[in-house]
Amino acid sequence: MKRRQLLGLALLVSGILLIAWPVFTAHQKQTAAEELKQRWTQNLQAVAAKETVAPVATNGSGLLTIPSIDFEQVILEGASTTILDQSIGHLKQTGAPGQGNYALAGHRSFTKGLHFNRLPELKEGAHVTVTTTSHRYTYKMTTSKLVKPTDLSVLNQNVKQATITLITCDPPETATHRLIKQGVLIKTESR
Repeated sequence: MKRRQLLGLALLVSGILLIAWPVFTAHQKQTAAEELKQRWTQNLQAVAAKETVAPVATNGSGLLTIPSIDFEQVILEGASTTILDQSIGHLKQTGAPGQGNYALAGHRSFTKGLHFNRLPELKEGAHVTVTTTSHRYTYKMTTSKLVKPTDLSVLNQNVKQATITLITCDPPETATHRLIKQGVLIKTESR
């Protein structure tokens, strides 16, 4: 009898842990993204206060803001799994903010507000802003499409107008396709 009770208790505890684990990891990722954004914003304010062009914001190359989907995250350099687990990443072989085809990738999960999970809601005509230590770039979204993961044409650098390309997996978790949202630069402001 005692063995059955221990086995039952062990199964109950295992079940609770299996249910709690996704909630715990999603909370950890959200907290890490918020801390990264807070550090970057503080560093950006330090740059502005010193009135210098020397970048102090070393924990990211910029801040991506998409008001229409209530999104704001730090842009990290690179698109490795480690980087994309923390925030969104700039594909290094693509342009810079305001130059060429500036491509950003982000994970898409089922956790509300985490990375690019609301990217499908981004409509044509919406504005997207990239803030760096020296400039603010505003893009107007123009296209949306699904492509195969092997279709790299969306990273083409031969663009007539500075472009932003936002990339995420579709559908979430299985990643059989890539959801692509693209926009063109409409305004550049010095900070």
